[in-house]
Amino acid sequence: MPLKKHFLLVERDQAPALILISVVSFAATVALVRLFLELTGYPQVGGGTLHIAHLLWGGLAMFIGLFVVLIWDNPGALYVTALLSGVGIGLFMDEVGKFITTTNDYFFPAAAPIVYGFFLVVLLVYLFVRRRQKPDPRRAMVMALDELKEIVYGEVDEAEGQRILDNLALAQQNADPHVAAIAVSLYDQFAAQKAAFAEYQPGMFKRAAHRVKGWGLKLGQKWHRRLIILGLILNALSALGLLIIIVLLLFAPDASAIIEQLGTGLLEAAQSADVGGVAGQVVHLLLNILVGFAALVAIIQLARGKERSGMNWALVQIVLSLTLLQIVTFYLNQFTAIISSIAQFLMLGLILAYQTWYLNDEGA
Repeated sequence: MPLKKHFLLVERDQAPALILISVVSFAATVALVRLFLELTGYPQVGGGTLHIAHLLWGGLAMFIGLFVVLIWDNPGALYVTALLSGVGIGLFMDEVGKFITTTNDYFFPAAAPIVYGFFLVVLLVYLFVRRRQKPDPRRAMVMALDELKEIVYGEVDEAEGQRILDNLALAQQNADPHVAAIAVSLYDQFAAQKAAFAEYQPGMFKRAAHRVKGWGLKLGQKWHRRLIILGLILNALSALGLLIIIVLLLFAPDASAIIEQLGTGLLEAAQSADVGGVAGQVVHLLLNILVGFAALVAIIQLARGKERSGMNWALVQIVLSLTLLQIVTFYLNQFTAIISSIAQFLMLGLILAYQTWYLNDEGA
């Protein structure tokens, strides 16, 4: 009796790490390219009519990354492809201004928020693949078979060996008796040899991830919490300062003249579609206040001892900042906004790590 065919999409066990490498290399490539070009006066590779844009180097990096994963089945090949794909996409997206304007304007103001918006989309993909998935016997079997290949490369440590056993145990519940029988056989054989894998050491990337987590745990919950609160205070103070300035302007002797001037500026900006004018600055101001308000609520909740609620509000304010506020910031300030974005992403990492380590919220 032939085995039944089943359509099944199974995410790789390493998918979150691979996407994260691609995301980080993409962001780092754009930042480093812009910094290099700024420091060197925007040189051109070529002469006369010939100009080798760095978009072409991006295509070459993606091409090499594609062939690496098509040719080799080693676990390391996936990480090389993830790195090269991120670099290639970064070099490609950095020149998006040339391809959305008739004048091939590399410095087109909308290019920066487009690049940043694309980065956010890739980041959402990362958050999607790291979500907690429901147990599935078919998926467990595929995962176990994929992980068993790493035994050949010596990439299975004790913890991963236990995960293989768990997946094989779940795979025994497969509706297909042939698959279930294979899972039983593999489970028995692997369980008998599991002790040998305790001596194996994880690969370079896994060791790096364990090291970072070790540093974070050494910091301790109290100081981890204080760092998050410090970041929230800075955001809240920024919004409070803006509110004070607005109040002072409203109650100034010539407040009516100032309001009239702002209104005129808004109308002119709307007519010229100049987002970098008064309208853009006002939107940026209001978003700063909104983010600061969310940060203030998070601080109050944490001060009242409501850890989970406080961290959720902290997550709300950082998501608002990274999405709405930073897109406007990139339009107004172009790629100098990278610095503030890095600070916000570090804050996001602190919050997610706190929720995972101390609040047992692995789906954060």
